[in-house]
Amino acid sequence: ILDVFNAHPREVTHRSGHDPARGAPDYDEMTDEALVLRARNWEALCRYGWHPYMHNPQLKRWLRCIQSPTLVLWGASDRIVTPAYGKAYADLIPGARFVEIAGAGHHPEIEQPAALAEQVIAFMQ
Repeated sequence: ILDVFNAHPREVTHRSGHDPARGAPDYDEMTDEALVLRARNWEALCRYGWHPYMHNPQLKRWLRCIQSPTLVLWGASDRIVTPAYGKAYADLIPGARFVEIAGAGHHPEIEQPAALAEQVIAFMQ
């Protein structure tokens, strides 16, 4: 997992998206409300993701207890948390299906919303 607290913001942006140039925020164009929301989201990330860093050390042992059908979706170009990480977790969930979303990085719901929705709909049917 990339240490987003110690990496340069340009590196975080570069690793986040499939097309890093497309996803870079333009702070000069953001409204005051959007800037405040972004700052509050970052504050929440710091509060909940600082220690242990971005994971729950106990999660691996609990994943095997999931009994519901499970779909794990991951951006194929995610360089914040690689698809291999998601695949490893999916492998710990009995019967889980792991799908990479092409053309998406860390936020497939933003970069490829139609492809993500298609996978969810197909899974739910």
